[in-house]
Amino acid sequence: MSEQKHIAVDFDATLTEGKEDDRTTDDPNPDEEMVHWVNQQYDAGHTIVVWTARPWEAANKTVAHLTEWGVKWHGIRMEKGYADMYVDDKGTTPREQLLDDGYDGDGELDEEDIRSAEAATDGGEDSDGDGGENSDGDGGDGNQESSADDGDDGDDGED
Repeated sequence: MSEQKHIAVDFDATLTEGKEDDRTTDDPNPDEEMVHWVNQQYDAGHTIVVWTARPWEAANKTVAHLTEWGVKWHGIRMEKGYADMYVDDKGTTPREQLLDDGYDGDGELDEEDIRSAEAATDGGEDSDGDGGENSDGDGGDGNQESSADDGDDGDDGED
């Protein structure tokens, strides 16, 4: 396995369908391709932190959506912070990341997406091509990390 990465994944307009400025929709729909990609990263041994600008008051509802959609994760932050890779509507765009990893980028998971993503995962270790650097250029010292841990295996936020 390649080096384990700490991957922060935004919620709105990344794990959810919608445009960059769509925020706090009460009943968002998942971006199925991004959910699949995140689960692949989790299964590959990377640490997944859901990273959102939503307020802490929205944490329960956010976790409920992640559970409903089957998103695998280790922690959740209700504010932005340090990560080895940013997959976010403000950094590496979700569409670019999905296209780089073999998905068609339409938000709907189909058999071709799964085959292409598996082939891309088998063939490359640093899918964003930056040598494992974070995209914000600050080098990140890890001291900003304050993700909450729900105490279990992080698979779905509950046992």
